[in-house]
Amino acid sequence: MAQNTESPYEVTRTGGDGKGYGKVKPEDIALLQEKLFDTLAYFADFCEENGIQYCMVGGTCLGAVRHKDFIPWDDDLDVAVLRADFDKLFRLWEEHGDKEKFSLYRTTSDFCAYVPIGILRNNSTTFIRGFEKGLTDRNLGVKIDIEPMDEIPAQPLKRRIQLIYAYLYVLFLTRRKALKEKKWRKVGTTILLGLIRGRKLRNAIMEFAGKQVKKYNGTGCKKVAINGLGYAQPITDFTESVYLPFHGKQFKVPAKTDDYLSRAYGDYMKLPSVEQRVPVDVPDYYDLNTPYQEYLKRKKS
Repeated sequence: MAQNTESPYEVTRTGGDGKGYGKVKPEDIALLQEKLFDTLAYFADFCEENGIQYCMVGGTCLGAVRHKDFIPWDDDLDVAVLRADFDKLFRLWEEHGDKEKFSLYRTTSDFCAYVPIGILRNNSTTFIRGFEKGLTDRNLGVKIDIEPMDEIPAQPLKRRIQLIYAYLYVLFLTRRKALKEKKWRKVGTTILLGLIRGRKLRNAIMEFAGKQVKKYNGTGCKKVAINGLGYAQPITDFTESVYLPFHGKQFKVPAKTDDYLSRAYGDYMKLPSVEQRVPVDVPDYYDLNTPYQEYLKRKKS
């Protein structure tokens, strides 16, 4: 008996009703990706029009190189910007963003996004992750992740101090216990969040830690990391870019694409095992044809 060498997401691509619980169904993946593409295309155009440097990163960049399109089973998109452009994006969004079609979020002193990055959501859809269940003060549609990159110092002691502040900064940006961290970090974050419940104190810690993380930006550091935390990458990955086709449109990726993908994935042209060719995100519920606010109204009635 011949062994199956393709996942359902590489074979079954259409015919679904666009809604369900848990992992997006193979027959809904094409519609999901169209909604994601619409969001990415708008984001890229907004950046181009407003002088914001961005790059597709992670699996999105990998898809552009290996598939010239989405990875067939991919259910999200990732872009990255340096901190100055991240702040510029949110500042200009208030005046120029298409808020009817899309919603741009990040955690501030007045609003908690429950993620440590920026997210741009498509308002024509519903896509609720487990930790977002019950939220009514925002649009919860399919989204692209916008990763803010902060410069990190070369000196080991300064870097260690920055990392301490980065952990605190990310914790109070996210404001929920770690899910994939080591056990001691899960326990530590749970204790800290339990002890520090007041909104003013949480905001004060977040703002102070954030300043310490960001103080190296613009000082000529050669490497950056998301919120100054974790995987360090050359800053040139985000200052030097080229265009590659992705789903019929040209988008920016790191100029040294092969170097970037080799560092991130090793032999990046090799496909993962069939068992791994499935979406990573597991939403509580999704409806790719219904805006979240309409979903909430239907739920009440």
